[in-house]
Amino acid sequence: MPARREQIQQREATAGLGLRVVQRDAATARFRTADEVAALAEVRLARQSVLTRPGKPLELWAIIHEAALHQRFAVRPATMRDQLRRLLDSAEMPNVTIQLMPLDSTAHPGVVGGFSMVGFPGPAPDVVLLENLSGETYLEGEGASPFAKAFERIRATALSTEDSAARIAEMGEGHR
Repeated sequence: MPARREQIQQREATAGLGLRVVQRDAATARFRTADEVAALAEVRLARQSVLTRPGKPLELWAIIHEAALHQRFAVRPATMRDQLRRLLDSAEMPNVTIQLMPLDSTAHPGVVGGFSMVGFPGPAPDVVLLENLSGETYLEGEGASPFAKAFERIRATALSTEDSAARIAEMGEGHR
């Protein structure tokens, strides 16, 4: 098996690496203790830092459903505008690819639920992370295979990177 670069491929209803932790933590705070929310926020910030680490930054391919970018949280109305700007800034990085799944997309495997898939260099197997209110589930090897195929079909259904950036920018203008 040829060595491959370290990469993370992600498709979720919200982009944990692309969006700030405020939105996700506001949503999960109702179901977790304050300590759990703080610990999860710390983990997400650490995950974001690998995108800009010196030498060999992590590669990210995030496919975000457009519906996630229409959410608003009354506590901080400017949060979504800031998150959209961060997504656009992240998409300009050479190791980051961001696509939007449009509201009017055709059927695709992502409607079943979001997942994160991590590929490592060398012979290490791909690992899939499934997150929900009851916790996390990790799959690897053969258990991860269907997700690699699903990711490719989801990617093909999503908007192009250029159209995604244009739609994100347009949405950001609406939050002024």
